Amino acid sequence: MKTPLRKGFTTGTAAAAAAKAAVIMASTGRLPNEVKVTLPGGLTTLDIKTFAASRHLTGWSTASVIKDGGDDPDVTSGLEITAAVRVKNNDGDEVIIKGGEGVGVVTKAGLQIPVGSHAINPVPLAMIQTAVREAVPNGIIEVEIIVPDGEKAALRTFNSKLGILGGISIIGTTGIVEPMSVEAVKASIACELDVAYAENSLRVYLSPGKIGEDSIKSIFTGIHVVQMSNFIGHSLHYARTKGFRDVVVGGHPGKLAKLLMGYFDTHSGKSPQAAGFVAKVFGLKGEYNTVEEIIEHVQDTEKFNSLASDIAAKIKTLYGFSSVEVLLFDMKRHLIGASACTK
Repeated sequence: MKTPLRKGFTTGTAAAAAAKAAVIMASTGRLPNEVKVTLPGGLTTLDIKTFAASRHLTGWSTASVIKDGGDDPDVTSGLEITAAVRVKNNDGDEVIIKGGEGVGVVTKAGLQIPVGSHAINPVPLAMIQTAVREAVPNGIIEVEIIVPDGEKAALRTFNSKLGILGGISIIGTTGIVEPMSVEAVKASIACELDVAYAENSLRVYLSPGKIGEDSIKSIFTGIHVVQMSNFIGHSLHYARTKGFRDVVVGGHPGKLAKLLMGYFDTHSGKSPQAAGFVAKVFGLKGEYNTVEEIIEHVQDTEKFNSLASDIAAKIKTLYGFSSVEVLLFDMKRHLIGASACTK
């Protein structure tokens, strides 16, 4: 019997814990050995350490967390994620969060973060703010997230291709890192498809991830959406073998357009980005960093409807479903394209 893979926590969780510990240090003069932080799915407890390279700035308190990715092959695992905190005064009610050394800066459009800002994603931002306010409910508090070895670690990521320069990204949507055992993930998808078939043997709803799942559920109520992760080909094949007649696939065109490129494992290590392909399909000139950037530039529903129809036709041809419907959503979960009938 195989030992279960160990879960880890994201850079966002580490930053939130470090910020909470630093705020406690600032308000009590004592650095805690551990803190509890609130994640989207519940609470977790992390160990705290003293920031060895503390700048000793007057009025600033620092604390660190060692990032632990569990059994996931994560290049950020082992990095020291630090928060420097300063409680300014009690005349306001604001938590100001910024990146420092080792946290990348966004230089190209198309991401969830504005150009010129440090790469701290929305969910970690909210987690840091919550963690700080759990410790000190009021006042103006400045938080700077520092990753001493972040710039070096970023060289082993795709950040530079995305236009994130000078360090890593502070990311995470759940706060927890699920270890990526390929066979375990595929088996989990198959099990979920089995459950979905028992609920409705005619139609299945599929999405690469959480954005697609939430977006599909905003259109169809009371349904079960199966997340395919990057294993879109595996999921479609299993669904057809299982006996589903109809399929609805919803997600971001940055993932789903890869099917038209001939890639059915959409992991960034197994397939190229789709921005260049989509730009060519749309007849766009110039370079685009991400498909989300194209979405912001091209306000033409018919182009995305056509792209969705091409994806649906490819799925129907390859897998033989009676009908295929493809829905395309942007990162803000807005419907931007829908396929024509493929029955």
